[in-house]
Amino acid sequence: MSLAKSVLSFVVAALAIALLSAGAQSQTYPQKPITFIVPFGAGGGTDVIGRMLQEDLRKELGQTIVIENKPGANGAIGSAYAARAVPDGYTLMLTASSTFSLNPNLMSNIQYDQLKDFIPVGFIVRAPWMMVVNEKSGYKTVADVVKAAKESPSKLTVGFWQSNVQVTAEVFQQAAGIQLLKVPYKSVVEVMSDLLGGRIDIMFVDIQAVRAYVENKQVRYLAATTPKRVAVAPDVPTLVEYGYPSVVTDASVILFAPAQTPQPILDRLNAAMIKVVSSSSARERLMGIGHEPTTMTLPELDNFVRTELVKWRDMINSVGLAKQ
Repeated sequence: MSLAKSVLSFVVAALAIALLSAGAQSQTYPQKPITFIVPFGAGGGTDVIGRMLQEDLRKELGQTIVIENKPGANGAIGSAYAARAVPDGYTLMLTASSTFSLNPNLMSNIQYDQLKDFIPVGFIVRAPWMMVVNEKSGYKTVADVVKAAKESPSKLTVGFWQSNVQVTAEVFQQAAGIQLLKVPYKSVVEVMSDLLGGRIDIMFVDIQAVRAYVENKQVRYLAATTPKRVAVAPDVPTLVEYGYPSVVTDASVILFAPAQTPQPILDRLNAAMIKVVSSSSARERLMGIGHEPTTMTLPELDNFVRTELVKWRDMINSVGLAKQ
């Protein structure tokens, strides 16, 4: 047999083995618990969503779903950790827009490449941000906040724990022609604690994380960042209604796998996520906390992530934020 034919036979055999192996992986995955790395603190919106769907996914995949929180650096620490995970489908990352759309446009030294290190496998929700203040504050409307900020530039404080919230605050202050003092935190729980304690003035937060405080008359909604009013808070106007049409942001929560994860596993995870998120029980729970359940195929997810990177890059550039 000639050398060329030997090489060809080897390549064909190798491809056949790879295909058989991929098929076997598809049939046997998963065989042990799956860990979801959440790059934010416990109690935040992404964490709550993951825990809300744990049992649904356990039933669908036949294995326990373990939530592991690795907060810090606007989600960059947990993202870098997840990027280095073995691409076998057993360590995934459940995260929000800040890590996959904003951090790559804001941080020059992050230890992961969003497009090279991750593959999106499951969309869960799109979530609005709510502008809130302490119920005891004198701010009853957005107009009150803007008036106070203009009277005392850089005195009103706004807390943020992730880049999506940071950019939302930047876009709002640019649109309103004011200067706010931005205060960084490690987690939403810490920001909420300081808002309740009167140590910061304003907060942009997902509705799930703040709803109980609103119901207990500790926190007041001022506005939503969505184009239309949020279904679970229909009396709260949008910032668009207040005359700030450029302040339209939200957070998307997506499940990612490390790059090089075998295609059959990606397909299995995507099918499972679509089935779970589309179920009437999951939709009811997710909509009940003010979120919009969303599903996408793998090609649709890839296109969405790439498009969001460009959208947020343009928004970040428009407010003059440079990479740090």
